[in-house]
Amino acid sequence: MGFLDNSTITVDAILTKRGRQILSQGGNFKITKFALSDEEVDYTLYDVTHPNGTDSYGTVIENISLLEATPNRANFRSFLVNQTLAGAKLNVDQENYTSVEALTTIAIAPTTIGAPEETYTFVIENLNVVGFQSNLTGKSRVAKSVNLVAKPINAQATTTVTITGNTSGLSKVITITVKKDVAANTPPDAPQPSVDDFDWETSTSGTPEP
Repeated sequence: MGFLDNSTITVDAILTKRGRQILSQGGNFKITKFALSDEEVDYTLYDVTHPNGTDSYGTVIENISLLEATPNRANFRSFLVNQTLAGAKLNVDQENYTSVEALTTIAIAPTTIGAPEETYTFVIENLNVVGFQSNLTGKSRVAKSVNLVAKPINAQATTTVTITGNTSGLSKVITITVKKDVAANTPPDAPQPSVDDFDWETSTSGTPEP
């Protein structure tokens, strides 16, 4: 999603490659949320010495060409968040997993620092590479923590898992690289397993996380 230009408020939104794949396969495709990013803005251009005064401090930034929508976008590098969450951070134990063996379990338990305790939405980019331990075809899940399993694939491949705080809106992207399994037949770029749009993680009490 992106603005067409700086003179209008018209927004251009296109489907990602993954979105078009789901739509072409007759999947249950629906947009339930979106994120705003300011990564194309260079805040060092904010000029407090501008001779025309405070109204002109941000003139250069306001005239920067904004990014247009792109179909192969995997994640943002920065997000716009509520100012009341200034200083809050979403932490994970590890952001990059390399040379992971097939069938290895990866536990991900994020924490939000400087904001109220919350649950998180976990979204897997490529289900051929990793899956949720209790539901290997689930693409997204809401929980406080999850266990992932590396899947057997016939070539080394990397996928991302995006974690978003459901109260704070803070986000973190984890990268997982799974090694080639010589006994595997599934290529990492094969059509992904049939996915459910939304899946609740079951707590130890047997009830879904709220």
